[in-house]
Amino acid sequence: MREFVFTVTYDRGADPIADIFIDHPDVMSKSLTCTVTSDSIWHLDRITGPEDALQALDGVFLDPAHCNECLDAEHCQTSWEYEVLSRGTTSRTVYAYGTEADDCHSIPHLAATHIGEGLLYDTKRQGDQYTWRILMPDDANVGELYDAIQTELRDGLRLTLDHLSDPTHWGDDVVSLADVPYEQRELIKEAVARGYYETPREITTQELADELGLPQSTVQYRLARAEAWLATRFAKELI
Repeated sequence: MREFVFTVTYDRGADPIADIFIDHPDVMSKSLTCTVTSDSIWHLDRITGPEDALQALDGVFLDPAHCNECLDAEHCQTSWEYEVLSRGTTSRTVYAYGTEADDCHSIPHLAATHIGEGLLYDTKRQGDQYTWRILMPDDANVGELYDAIQTELRDGLRLTLDHLSDPTHWGDDVVSLADVPYEQRELIKEAVARGYYETPREITTQELADELGLPQSTVQYRLARAEAWLATRFAKELI
C-alpha cells in the first residue's frame, strides 16, 4: 500500500465554504470516515472552531443543494442529505450522504473512478487549504488520478502534490490508545468521573488517592503520563 498526499488551495471567492474557513482560520474540519461507491458517497466530519464561525458555516455547509466536495460545481447533480449528529457551541459532527453521484466531481468519486473502491481517506481542512491523504494499492495509477483532479479544478483552485510514499500514521489513534497502560486509562476515567477536571476542581489528587486506595505520588504520576499522551495527540492534530 501507498499513501498519496496532496492539497487543494482555494482563492477567496472561489467557494462559499472555503471563504468561511479563510475568514475564520481557527476553524478546522477533520474527516472521521468516508465511503464511496459508483453512484453514492457518505462521510462523517468533525468541525471545530469559534461559535460565530460555526454558525456562519451552518448556513452553507448544511445546504442540501450544495455539494461541499465538488471541484467543478457547475456540473454536479448529486443529491445531498446532511445531518448534524452532535452540536456544541464550538463543534459539529456532520453526516453527509450523496446519491446519484455518478457525475460528482469530488476527489473521493474521482479516486474511486480512476483507481477503484477499497480506498481509505483522511482529510484536514483549515484556512485556504484542504489536505487529502488517500491510502491505495501499490499498483494504483496515481498519475491518472492526479491528472483527473487537475483537469476538474475550477478557477480559483490550485493543486499541490505533497508526497507519494509508504503509509504513515494510519491507525495511530487506535494503536496509541491501546498502548496507554491500563492503570493510566482507568485512573483518568476515575478522575473525570469524580470532578478532578471540573473548574473549580471538585477533588484533589490527595482525596482521589484516598478514595482509590493509592499513594498520592502514584496518582500524580499516572495522571501526568496520561495527560502527556493526550497533549501529544492533540498537538499532532494541529500540525
